[in-house]
This record gives sequence, C-alpha cells and structure tokens, in this order.
Amino acid sequence: MASAAVNLVAKKVLREEAQKRLASKQDPYFITVKNKKGKPVQVKRSDNDIPPGISASDAKILLKVRRRAYRLDNSMSVPILHVRYGVSALVGLLPVVGDFADVLLGLTIYNTCRKAGLDKETTSKMLFNIGLDGVLGLIPLLGDVADTFFKCNTRNLIELEKFLTKKGLANLEKTRAVEDGGAGIVEMDELR
Repeated sequence: MASAAVNLVAKKVLREEAQKRLASKQDPYFITVKNKKGKPVQVKRSDNDIPPGISASDAKILLKVRRRAYRLDNSMSVPILHVRYGVSALVGLLPVVGDFADVLLGLTIYNTCRKAGLDKETTSKMLFNIGLDGVLGLIPLLGDVADTFFKCNTRNLIELEKFLTKKGLANLEKTRAVEDGGAGIVEMDELR
C-alpha cells in the first residue's frame, strides 16, 4: 500500500515538474490549437513549420536534427508514468562507456547544427547542454534519471530553431529592403 502511495505521489510530482519546465519553452513536437467550438485548448501532434526566410539547406538541416533529437530523447515511453525517453537514456545506462557514447551522440547533432552557421551564443549554449548531460550521466542511477528528463538533444533543437528563426527574419528584412529599392535605409549623412 505504501509503495502504491509513493508511486502515485512521484507520478504527480514528476508530471507537474515536467509541465512547468515545458510550459516556459517551445515544445518542438507539439503545437497548441483550439477545437472547432472554441472550447479548451487541445494539444495535437504536428510537424512544426519551417521558419520563413531560411534557405533550403537550413530547412534540411532542421528536419534532420528534429528526427535525430526525437529518436535520441523521446522515441519511447513508459505507459504508466507517461514519461518519454529515447535511445540516449538507454545508452546512458551503461556505466561510463554509455555516458561517453551519449555525449558523442549529442556531438553528432551539434555537428549537424554547425552546418547552419551558428553564432557564438547558440554554439556555447549547445555545448553547455551536451557537457551538462555528460556530467549528469556520470552520477550512478540518479544521473540516468536526470538524464532522461534533461533531454539535451531536444534543448539543442530548440536553440537551433530559435537561431534559424532569427536568421530567417533577418533574411526576410533584407529581401524587403532590396524590394523597396533601399527606401527604408537612411544614410548617416542625412541624419546630420
């Protein structure tokens, strides 16, 4: 009876913590929509759109990273607890070697992201996520549980999407300025 009560409390606490963390961040796998009657908001599975203004090669990189991050972080679930995990969590169960392999898997995603021409801020955030994931994984058992909830590959995907969105908006602004014939550009001499 006591173990059932502990399981119930743990399930509720873990779910609430996960919802708090995801509520403040963009979830790369789900979008929020209203149903036809305007009733409460429902969550439906959807492939998020490619950010406008990015090149075809950047879109290809984004889709590749989405697929890899999903496989590594969220491809499987525990039905009773509603906790998603992936290959990364399973590999991380192997002492030391598994954690090293997990870091290498994270670096492969980072290497793919680098092809999009990341800035220094995004690069440092991604490498920090991979490093923290590796350090967390070194803690026996508890680290593997923390690694399951940290999901560094999904965090890096979110960072890549933010970067590509900024890049796409900058590209759109450039094309608008060119289409306007430079009408929106003010020379420094004109300000004096």
